[in-house]
Amino acid sequence: MLYYCTKFIPFIRQDHYDWGLRAIKSVLVVAGSLKRQEHSRPEEQVLMRALRDFNLPKIVTNDVPIFLGLISDLFPQLDVPRKRDPELEKAVRQSVSELRLQPEENFILKVSYFNIMLERKKTYANMKMKPVWSDINPKAVTTDELFGYLHPATREWKDGLFSSTMRELTSLSHDGPKWIVLDGDIDPMWIESLNTVMDDNKVLTLASNERISLSSSMRLLFEISHLKAATPATVSRAGILFVNPQDLGWNDLNMPEVDVYGTVQPHTLIRQHLDYNHW
Repeated sequence: MLYYCTKFIPFIRQDHYDWGLRAIKSVLVVAGSLKRQEHSRPEEQVLMRALRDFNLPKIVTNDVPIFLGLISDLFPQLDVPRKRDPELEKAVRQSVSELRLQPEENFILKVSYFNIMLERKKTYANMKMKPVWSDINPKAVTTDELFGYLHPATREWKDGLFSSTMRELTSLSHDGPKWIVLDGDIDPMWIESLNTVMDDNKVLTLASNERISLSSSMRLLFEISHLKAATPATVSRAGILFVNPQDLGWNDLNMPEVDVYGTVQPHTLIRQHLDYNHW
């Protein structure tokens, strides 16, 4: 009923929103996981928490009151607190401090959501698990150079950047996490080739008929600014973590107060001037 209602509310329409069958299945998986963790909690509370906490990471700021209003209409007089992991938040604060950054609450909340998507219990550094990752800009090469192609004259297979990286990480004997970070806006020319990797099959099929499986420790991470060119099939396969502009205000920037040389940063001086009315 919640997902059905969202289709008819004009305010809740964004390129990265998905209210289809895959989203419903994902909510049921999350609800099942929460129920197994807390057997005594009523199913109504479990479902309400799953619907709210699974969808809030992708909701833009202006739509949050509307979405929470729908939740309260479906579950009247029911307010279940967000499931928090104090150990995780402590590890995040420690990692942020070690990087000489500010552990701002909105930032920690986003990390908590991101951690849920990755199904991890602690930050990797504090787990003594160093992730292996490779950063690729898919817009810097052609689709053939990204996934490989058969040479038209010699019929020789030319491996692509993404395919070779995925094959290398798959064969790597490493117990920790393995990430392929795609840092570039989504283009239908190359993202459609990853649909089989992002669904339940988790297999990349190349033009040479080679099939490369995505192992359980591997993840695809997309760093993008928008999903305007993405198809509904792509959006439904991805877990979305939307960073609102309001989450990055100038007063609570995740920036160090001083640099490594002890020099006070410009934003710190601006904040001090505003705090003490020095303008």
